Amino acid sequence: MSLTTSQLASFEKDGYLTVPALFAHAEIEQLRRGLDEIKAMTDRPEIVRERTNDAVRLVYGADRFHDTWQRLSRHPRWIGPARQLLGGDIYLHQLRINPKAAFDGQGWWWHQDYATWRFEDGMLSPRALMIGVFLNDMTAANGPLMVIPGSQKLGHIDDTARDHDQTGYTVMDLPRPLIEELTREGGVEAVTGPAGTVLFMHCNLVHGSVGNITPLARTIAYLNVASCDNPTTRLERAEWFCNRDHSPLQTIGDDALL
Repeated sequence: MSLTTSQLASFEKDGYLTVPALFAHAEIEQLRRGLDEIKAMTDRPEIVRERTNDAVRLVYGADRFHDTWQRLSRHPRWIGPARQLLGGDIYLHQLRINPKAAFDGQGWWWHQDYATWRFEDGMLSPRALMIGVFLNDMTAANGPLMVIPGSQKLGHIDDTARDHDQTGYTVMDLPRPLIEELTREGGVEAVTGPAGTVLFMHCNLVHGSVGNITPLARTIAYLNVASCDNPTTRLERAEWFCNRDHSPLQTIGDDALL
């Protein structure tokens, strides 16, 4: 899998790119089954519940304790394009699953992910990506990711408020006046697509999402990667937040999920 010249230009302009049907239905079903098995586990610190109910909000580091997710973390269909976008070898900084539950899944305020990785983990530069695998159809109705196209060109934004919770994750919230300004310039787009779509997103792209009040599931699995010459330098968080291994990802067979 290689990105075309036009896809690379679109990513450079907007800071994100979606590739529909990168994973087949049977592969997505394998990932869903694996996630159901993880949700049934109890007393794992990697599994985080919503603040106001018992729905699973986040799962960290599933590649460390579940075989199906370990195989996804080495899959060539997303690693190839990620290498293209970053210009060389990459390492997996963090695998994070966001199963925004039907009716109960809460939203996220506007932020940049690099701001967290810089603050929490001492990542040296924004030579990093978020790769999102859609496990369900993402529509305009079920709490999709929303982005401000082109906002990655501002670089890292220092004007943030730290929203730190008991799980050890800090979202670096951006101020309303800035979001108003960025939206006037770039607009807001909802990132939608069928299950099996993969999103490639610059780590400085400003994004957020609203809650899911529909009966429709909405799960995105994020493979957050960085260039191998861009390691983390503050190794204080647990390894499921911040991987210690900065060596190049080695791919496995294309049929690994089957």
